[in-house]
Amino acid sequence: MVRKLIGWALENPIVVILLAVFLAIIGVFSFLNVNVEVYPDPAPAIVEVIALFPGASAEEVERQVTVPLEVTFAGMPGLKKINSKSLFGLSDLKMTWHYGNAYTYETARQEVINRMSTISQPLPSGVTPAISPESPTGEIFRYVLKVPKDASGRELYTLNDIKAMQDWVLEREFRRVPRIVDVTSFGGTVRRYEVQPDPDRLRRYGITLGQLQATLTNSNATVGGDYINPGQVAMTVRSVGLFGGALDPVNKVLGLKSPAAAATILRAEELRRIREIRSLVISSVNNQPIRVDDVVEGGRLSPGQLPGEQGVVVSHQTRLGRIGYWRADRERPPRSPLSIADVGHDEDDRVTCIVLLRKGEDTLPALKDVKAKVQQLNEPTSGRLLPGTKIETYYDRTDLLNITTDTVTENLLTGVALVVIILFMFVNNIKTAIIVAINIPLALLFAFTMLYVRGKSANLLSIGAVDFGIIVDSSVVVVENIYRNLAAHNYPDLPMKERILRFVKEIDHALMYSVLIMVCAFVPLFAMTGPEGALFGPMAQTYAFSLAGALVLSLTLTPVLCMLLFKRFKPVEENFLVRALKFRYLWKLQLCLRYPKTTCAVMAFLIGGTACLVPQLGREFMPELEEGNLWLRGIGPLNMNLDHQAAIAKQARAIIARFPEVESIVTQSGRPDDGTDTEGFYSGEYFVPLRPQKDWPRLVPQTGWRRWIWGSTRARTKREIVFAMNADLERVIPGVVWNFSQSIRDNVLEALSGVKGDNSLKIFGPDFDQLELRAAKAKNILQEIKGVANVGVFHVRGSSHLEFRVDPEKCQKWGVTTADVNNVVSSAVGAKAMSSMVEGEKLFDISTRWPKWRRTDETSILDIPVDIINNQVVLAQGSGFTPTASGNALPPPAISGSLADTSNPISSTPRIRLGDLVTPVGADYAPDPNGHFYRAGASTIYREQGKRFIAIKFSVRERDLGSAVDEAKARTKDLFKSPYEGVWSGEFEQMEEANGRLMWIIPLSLALIFILLYAAFRSFLDTIVIFSNVFDVAVGGVWSLYLTGTNFSVSAAVGFVSLFGIAIMEGLLLISYFNALRIQGLPVHDAIVQGSLKRVRPVMITAMTAILGLLPAAVSTKMGSQTAKPLAIVVVGGMAVTLLLDRYLMPVLYSFYGHREPPEGGGGMAH
Repeated sequence: MVRKLIGWALENPIVVILLAVFLAIIGVFSFLNVNVEVYPDPAPAIVEVIALFPGASAEEVERQVTVPLEVTFAGMPGLKKINSKSLFGLSDLKMTWHYGNAYTYETARQEVINRMSTISQPLPSGVTPAISPESPTGEIFRYVLKVPKDASGRELYTLNDIKAMQDWVLEREFRRVPRIVDVTSFGGTVRRYEVQPDPDRLRRYGITLGQLQATLTNSNATVGGDYINPGQVAMTVRSVGLFGGALDPVNKVLGLKSPAAAATILRAEELRRIREIRSLVISSVNNQPIRVDDVVEGGRLSPGQLPGEQGVVVSHQTRLGRIGYWRADRERPPRSPLSIADVGHDEDDRVTCIVLLRKGEDTLPALKDVKAKVQQLNEPTSGRLLPGTKIETYYDRTDLLNITTDTVTENLLTGVALVVIILFMFVNNIKTAIIVAINIPLALLFAFTMLYVRGKSANLLSIGAVDFGIIVDSSVVVVENIYRNLAAHNYPDLPMKERILRFVKEIDHALMYSVLIMVCAFVPLFAMTGPEGALFGPMAQTYAFSLAGALVLSLTLTPVLCMLLFKRFKPVEENFLVRALKFRYLWKLQLCLRYPKTTCAVMAFLIGGTACLVPQLGREFMPELEEGNLWLRGIGPLNMNLDHQAAIAKQARAIIARFPEVESIVTQSGRPDDGTDTEGFYSGEYFVPLRPQKDWPRLVPQTGWRRWIWGSTRARTKREIVFAMNADLERVIPGVVWNFSQSIRDNVLEALSGVKGDNSLKIFGPDFDQLELRAAKAKNILQEIKGVANVGVFHVRGSSHLEFRVDPEKCQKWGVTTADVNNVVSSAVGAKAMSSMVEGEKLFDISTRWPKWRRTDETSILDIPVDIINNQVVLAQGSGFTPTASGNALPPPAISGSLADTSNPISSTPRIRLGDLVTPVGADYAPDPNGHFYRAGASTIYREQGKRFIAIKFSVRERDLGSAVDEAKARTKDLFKSPYEGVWSGEFEQMEEANGRLMWIIPLSLALIFILLYAAFRSFLDTIVIFSNVFDVAVGGVWSLYLTGTNFSVSAAVGFVSLFGIAIMEGLLLISYFNALRIQGLPVHDAIVQGSLKRVRPVMITAMTAILGLLPAAVSTKMGSQTAKPLAIVVVGGMAVTLLLDRYLMPVLYSFYGHREPPEGGGGMAH
């Protein structure tokens, strides 16, 4: 089959060249159009379900919502674990599936949808679980809404206006963009119309809170009648009673050019709706109406008083989160200024939005469409934004993609150029160098074509880690064999085509075995599962396609080019470099063969010493991909309110803004209204995009030899920035625990571990107090360990509750039910919605709520009245008190006098307060001896697989992760005794799982290679000697990691896999040469010397192309080079040592047994 392919190619050279040109064209097209991701999504299928339970404590949420949902979703096919969080008003469940194609996100999501229809027990009224659109790597675009200001600097539009525009207009616009699954908004306020009743006025007029609520509900509705048939026309009958006619006031301002005029119209429309609410008739006394105007705070409006100042106001729903935004000036001083105003613009309360990519979709096309939509919306003629408002982008993943792609492209081009130079240096023939070098871009283009055709994405790891030594090896073997035979004038009487065919046929067996061995060497990449499989699976595919393309090209295009370019072949003598290398190598080889035992002892010492060095290497899962940003998290006391957290955020922005490397800052205090982020007021998150590294000021003085090479100063490293920033924040803002990460990395690690932070210790157990106690001890231990930083406990307890326990006996005395009391609390304090203000497609709550001064503390809340008539709570009046259609035209009654309804039972019965119906109790629900209603409760309840846990998060700096956690595990083991258990999670957990899988995958791969080698040589001795090459290259890889201070990671492990494949291929060809020369009758010594000298040039070419091809990636410090750097360092170091060790060890080992008769076929792969 292979020989037929070679023969066909030589018979049809024009077709082969045209096919190569076609491949180049299609490859370039594929390269330009294939989707490129910064980072492959390492998370398995994860489905997040959120359920809002407004007003419920964490314990109630856990008991009534979280546990039933956990039971419902348990046992789904492929489900690995369920993590849940229960906090005030919100239940969040993350369900993680096992890795594998059988459990895609779509199938997992459908399984969850199916289970949601069969929840194990009824959920509380109004609680509806929904699937969250959040994705670990899906946050591709972020923007903030800019608001116009008047001459005094005051913003023209309210936060209600901006939030409504985001929720009801922009969110829908971006959801229509292809590949976008959803958008999440954060910050701003949701408009709410609040009716603030005055309890004294209610009592004076004999109106109950229930009557007022019923009026709001019944007076804002539209109903339909039936058809009437006047003549031949069918006509519907409708009664329209919605406030404002259900018209959207924004439609009146969209065409205006003046933002000030638009804002004036919007405020006027709000006041018009307030007047409508104030004029509603609640009841009538002596045929005179009692309006809402009469019973609200402040009573009837006085002349000149605006309607929205009190009584009925435009307010907003309880805020759960807040956004702050700072952006740097284009020109800023290089040193840290004293004030945040000196370097940029700070805005304390903004509305921001995160655009989410659907899982599995292509990033670049989605971003292109999103930016086109932003441009369209920002056009004044779009008619979608309020006049003067703009969408301002502060994060666009295109920037990261472009920067990292440029880094990888630069490394690739530099590597290719170095490879061409090396080829010319060793072959001393420009035609030969071109023939070999042309296969590199064509093989890569073939890989891109296959990715594009199969709909797969390329990523910077899979592209940047390609080893040119492996790709070019097959072409080197073919060209070198053709060149050497032509130089030796073999078969001079045959036509060039026949000669080329014979020369290539000599090595087709060796080529196929080499490729098979390389495929077996890459079995660990294909067999990886978990996060490392998601990361390196695309790289394995890229390698496979590149190898396949390089092999086909070496058997088709390479022979054709040799036939065409070598027609007037003139052999060139080996250049000085090759002769010098052979001379020095021969001298050293003869010395080693003269003292074989000493040589083996020295090699054994080097290998043994290297083995002792392995435990000294640091361990980590994966080096961080530089994203060009920082993601900070500050955790404060659990009972902190939102205003306090926002004040801390403003202070933190001022500190962070002093760093000249910072471009902008977005602070997220609390959580968004839709519950897609599960943080309380105690949490502040900071997204800090950084300037391009080339623009960082040079602030650090240089000393010594570095000063002479790189100048007197240098820019700070990112690690130095983090240390300085952390020190400043801890000094100025005590009591807050800080954590530093990056945006994508933080999301991925949280998705995999269920805890926000790089690493965490989870303590499982049933009792909250014991969990807190053990967590405090573990925290103290971790803080004492060298290299462990930013230690913080995600406390379970610490939230403050003002709990009013309804007393059944007191309620029985007055004939009041618990539901009656709860309704008063939810309405007077919690702003229970009674109706909705319809504004076009928008809906806003209309609620009743006591004025703020009547519900600010325990005393005022206990004083809330509960009206009763004959020991019955009155929620509505009889038919005599129903508002009449003509009542609105009657004059309002006086507050006192004959017009007041003194016969109404409400006015004559004793007034019962909330304090008369509740009893203070403690945590165990026993009466509180001090009479306090305050109680400390759970803030956030964490669960995994149905068990509660508390988490201690930490980071590791200036030390490898593996040794730090190993020490921590040893020092904390005494804390965990049944029923309490400690589990180390986060990056460490992923590292341990990956290493465990590699421990059996790599030996399996080597076993397959061993079988292949034995099948080729039929000799255990030959196979074992070839395998000795693995130890040689491992020496170089280990020492390169140690000397560069690089931790062992999955990326480094992949580098070793590449090395093993190259080393075994080289060993296979060398031993095959020895056997072939022995079969020809040469003595062992002569066969070793001649065979080794023949392999000097091809070995040098393969090794140097591998070294120089990845050298740019090994030394690069630019953004995008971090993940491939350990791999490149291992390959460069291993191949460098290969030039020194394996060229001596294998010949010496062969000399011990080479006198025996070579096995049949043992020299068949020599060329």
